[in-house]
Amino acid sequence: MLILYLMYPKLILLFALSLLALLTGCNTTTSSKNTTFAPIDYNEAFKLGQMVKFNDSGAYMARTSGTSMEPVLTKNTIIIVRPIDFEDLEVGMTVGYTNKDGHRVLHQLIRRAGSEAWIAKGINNAREDKDRVTRRNLLGVLYTVLYNEASEPTR
Repeated sequence: MLILYLMYPKLILLFALSLLALLTGCNTTTSSKNTTFAPIDYNEAFKLGQMVKFNDSGAYMARTSGTSMEPVLTKNTIIIVRPIDFEDLEVGMTVGYTNKDGHRVLHQLIRRAGSEAWIAKGINNAREDKDRVTRRNLLGVLYTVLYNEASEPTR
């Protein structure tokens, strides 16, 4: 009985939030595109990224290029990548790493390649990456997206 008494307010809150979502919808725009991004323009997002205090955490702001992660990450998406322990990596995570040519790559982990490496692939690519993600070249995990074309305000 005590458990039901303690859970009752939480159940009411959950019900109220569900009802609110049904009545108002979950879309943040009124356009025909379905998106969960708040409307923000590129310059505003870039300034926001520069204001983030990283406190020597190793996190960094970057701007994507290319089409390998479309439609999720389009060209000029502003992202934050933060360090992660190699042991904490999981299938499906989007990680940054430095390839053998010295370029930073942001791709999704698709499977382990032994105990010391991961195989990654751009979600829009037909083939997996030739380079493996290792402790040595791992930069971090995609932490947040500050800007994406889908976040552009509709006019």
